Amino acid sequence: MAQSALTQWGEFLTDKNQEIPDAGELKSIEAGEGEFVSLIRADIKDGRAVKRTVSIPKWMDDKVIESGLSLSRVLQNVLKERLNIG
Repeated sequence: MAQSALTQWGEFLTDKNQEIPDAGELKSIEAGEGEFVSLIRADIKDGRAVKRTVSIPKWMDDKVIESGLSLSRVLQNVLKERLNIG
C-alpha cells in the first residue's frame, strides 16, 4: 500500500508540474520505539493515454476486425518489446 500511495503522490506532483523531492537518507531518519524505517520504491511514469494516428492497409484492418485484436494493445506490446521496457 505504501508503494501505491507514493506512486500516486509522485504522479500528482508530476501532473501539477511540481518537483518530486529527492529521497531521504534512511540512516538520517529517526524511528521511535516500536517503529521502523523502510525503503519504498516507486516508478513514476506518465500513464495517461495519448491519441496517435496510425495507418495500416485496408486488408490488414479487415483481418484485425475479424480476429478481435486490440490495435492499441498490440502496438503497446510491440513497442515495449522493441524499446526493451516493461
